[in-house]
Amino acid sequence: MSLALRQSLTAAVLGISVFLVVIRLARRGQLSFRYSVGWLVVASTGILAGVFVPLVEPIAKGLGLSAAALIGLAALIFITVIAIQLSISISGLQRQVQVLAEQIARIQQHRESGS
Repeated sequence: MSLALRQSLTAAVLGISVFLVVIRLARRGQLSFRYSVGWLVVASTGILAGVFVPLVEPIAKGLGLSAAALIGLAALIFITVIAIQLSISISGLQRQVQVLAEQIARIQQHRESGS
């Protein structure tokens, strides 16, 4: 079995694994629809990565890398962008929780002083 074929099969197996895990998490309600769709796109890209290996090979050789290394680097950059976007979402949620907690505290304080 050639190296390119092994790389393609490995990418496909990993992509299918991620796909199945995301579907399971979504069915359990542990992952919202919005994030499920995003991760299913990532998994599908992994499944299709094997197709990309021959297409990326000339670019990788021009950069002095293997196709797998270039695809891996692109995946790392993509996952980093996703992590930054999720960090932004979490920061916004933290601000909302803080505002809600302050509002609840004011309501409770108003009820206690009014009683």
